Amino acid sequence: MKNTTRKLTVILVLFLMVLTTACTNREEVKKDPSVTIVTPSEEQNKESVKSTVAPIATKEISIYTMNENTQDVESVSAVVNEDTEITPELIVDMVTASLAERLIDVRIDKVTTEKDTVIVSFDSDTPPVVQVNLTVETTILDAIAQSLVDNLPEYPKVIFRVKGKEYKSDNLTFGLNDVYLDGNKSK
Repeated sequence: MKNTTRKLTVILVLFLMVLTTACTNREEVKKDPSVTIVTPSEEQNKESVKSTVAPIATKEISIYTMNENTQDVESVSAVVNEDTEITPELIVDMVTASLAERLIDVRIDKVTTEKDTVIVSFDSDTPPVVQVNLTVETTILDAIAQSLVDNLPEYPKVIFRVKGKEYKSDNLTFGLNDVYLDGNKSK
């Protein structure tokens, strides 16, 4: 009988423990700041907010690149965020990225401005300075210069250099301050 009473007591204690811990008051859970209860209506509101989020506003700008088949300069559109400032560096980066898609690895030393002129200085060991013929070199230079002049009317002149010194490549040579393209003269 003692064993049966002991078993019944243990079972009763376990039952009461389970009963009291499982029946927590719902208000107590709501008061706990670490617990968030999401009701179906709140979930629906989240979905409606997601569906009303607008895409990022963008704008197109025209740049030039090289046609892979003809090796001529061709116009393409580039998309940037609407609030992006159009700078000489951005234009040159977009043109070199477009040329890279055509497997021409143009590396820029630096891009600077002086008065109404953009100065683009190339690395000395990549196109357009080396590893290309005259046609491809001229196309690269034309694409960069025309992209700058078309998008930055405050800088109508473009000068090319190599590592900050006069431009000297396998095919062409320009003096330190020789203007490659003057947008004022083409008007």
